[in-house]
Amino acid sequence: MNGLHKSILGLALTGLFSGAVMAETAASTKQAVTPEVKQVIQAQLLKIIPNAPQANIESSVIPGMFEVAVGPLVIYMSADGKYAFNGSLIDLETRENLTDMAKAKARNEAMAKVPESSMILYPAKGQQKHVVTVFSDIDCPYCHKLHKEIPAMNEAGITVRYMAYPRSGVNTPSYFKAVSAWCSDNPAKAMDDAMAGKMLPKKECENPVSMHMEQAQYFGVNGTPNLILDNGDMIPGYVPAKELIQLLNR
Repeated sequence: MNGLHKSILGLALTGLFSGAVMAETAASTKQAVTPEVKQVIQAQLLKIIPNAPQANIESSVIPGMFEVAVGPLVIYMSADGKYAFNGSLIDLETRENLTDMAKAKARNEAMAKVPESSMILYPAKGQQKHVVTVFSDIDCPYCHKLHKEIPAMNEAGITVRYMAYPRSGVNTPSYFKAVSAWCSDNPAKAMDDAMAGKMLPKKECENPVSMHMEQAQYFGVNGTPNLILDNGDMIPGYVPAKELIQLLNR
């Protein structure tokens, strides 16, 4: 998926949409996504990205251009597959970033396919209001800082779910720490200890750490902590619990 991510992000964007054009396109009727259009666009994707997965193709507000989501990545392509651009599409009347909205939707759909049973959970206290998924590294200082604030988030009705992303890679000390935490009889307690700097007993089992690392690449994660909110927004880096709670409740 890393190659897929780089290939899509490498597509060139050439063009500038003026306010007049955007106003015209917003009022236009969206073009239907026919089986023929899907076939042409998917075939072109396969030329650009060998073994590209099936894309989710929808109409866009730009006549003749279609929104193409491959996992959590979004680009735009013409019906004949000859033209593509990768960039933000803005509705100048509402000031909404339509591309960010499409990416958030795609992230939510992709995250829904990741088994929650593979994650380490810190459930909300009382009624669950929100769910935040965190790609975390046991050896990341800002991950330690965020971890200390999980009780405050839980008290505010936020469930925190951990996915493993040891940035140093497979078969490194950080990787084996994650494996030991996930293989523990009590993974949440083991993660608490690891984040507090305690040495975990080395354990091995069938575990999701490598799968989580692949998912991190799929989602375009390049640092930790990396938060994916339940509305599909992605926040790279540490955010104080107070600010995060305000953001989620907004």
